[in-house]
Amino acid sequence: MPDLTSIAIVVGFTLLATVLQAGLRNSRVCLAQCAALLKKPFDPVQTRAELARQMGDLRKDGIVRAVPAASSDPEFDRSTNAMIRARSLEALMVEHDACRSRRFSQSATARQVCNQAAELAQMMGLAGTLISLATLSPSIAGGTSLTGAIGMAVGTTLTGVALANFVFIPLAGLIDRRARNEDDAREEVFEWLEMHAHIAMPRLREAEPLTVLHKGAA
Repeated sequence: MPDLTSIAIVVGFTLLATVLQAGLRNSRVCLAQCAALLKKPFDPVQTRAELARQMGDLRKDGIVRAVPAASSDPEFDRSTNAMIRARSLEALMVEHDACRSRRFSQSATARQVCNQAAELAQMMGLAGTLISLATLSPSIAGGTSLTGAIGMAVGTTLTGVALANFVFIPLAGLIDRRARNEDDAREEVFEWLEMHAHIAMPRLREAEPLTVLHKGAA
């Protein structure tokens, strides 16, 4: 089993190399996406119930008198608030598309950083092995020194492989699945929202045909 020194060396240098390669901005996006995995996923039932109340107020008050409302989902808040400010259904769709693109961009960035970290973890494991063997002096290559060096070399390699295949690669998969499932749920709610927003929007009344009455005998 790898000792704490081997684990600390591989983990520390992997994280450092990942930040240097991916950059601070992408690393922060990855951390935010990983932290989001611990939070409650998007709840379409609750969001639809909150939006139903907002659409009811919109139909009652009209788009001109409507005021932006807050819900438990910031993304739908931005979309509906954009619609109310612009008094336009098109603004709702434009803002929704922008939020969706932002979500996909962030999840793609997080997956890329995790995949980079997986590659670097295996490289750091191999580097730790080479460093452990290189520090072994030929004059004292025996007994406990040789055993310790070989143990550390094996430990760093094992840590690198485990870190890549049991931490970073699964994290990339979890982020991808969460993003796809959330997008499917959001699109279903948005289609419902778009339909009700379209109903609530004012429309010009079609001109009624005029009937000319002719009086008098033919």
